[in-house]
Amino acid sequence: MGNLLGKIDFKQLRWGILAGVITVGFMALSYKVGYDRKSCNELDLLDNQTAEVTDWEVNIYVKKDCTDFVEGVGVENGKEISSFCITFEKGKTAFDYMKKLAEESEEFSFDYQESDFGIFVSSVNNYHPDVKTKFWAFLVNGEMSMVGVGDYKVVPGDRLTLELEDVEF
Repeated sequence: MGNLLGKIDFKQLRWGILAGVITVGFMALSYKVGYDRKSCNELDLLDNQTAEVTDWEVNIYVKKDCTDFVEGVGVENGKEISSFCITFEKGKTAFDYMKKLAEESEEFSFDYQESDFGIFVSSVNNYHPDVKTKFWAFLVNGEMSMVGVGDYKVVPGDRLTLELEDVEF
């Protein structure tokens, strides 16, 4: 044991431990700031609220002209609301617009699964709800759509909404 301690360079060991502590600290900070979707920064809040996000809604406005549209993310009554605008193209489905927006915007992403029943949106902006209790609902102009994102043909002026809803049996 005494022979082993004589070979250890304690100065190097001290710097190695310090570097490890700093690295872990930065990892924890980047996780909290960059990936914890349940907390929010006051700059993202509407009306200077401070709240924990417990619900999400994403609105995609499909218009012939988006030049005057202001995109943004805010929190209102514990609900994070994101608004985007995308230019109308004839013959496109809601799913087509979602894919296009995900390619063009760093603020929007989604995961999906395809099945015989259509396209199932499994996550939006890296939030994966517990499928036993919640799901991403698809609404058109504020009303629950009767068809899925892969089947709905968009018309100019549509507001496509992905909103977290409770599973009801």
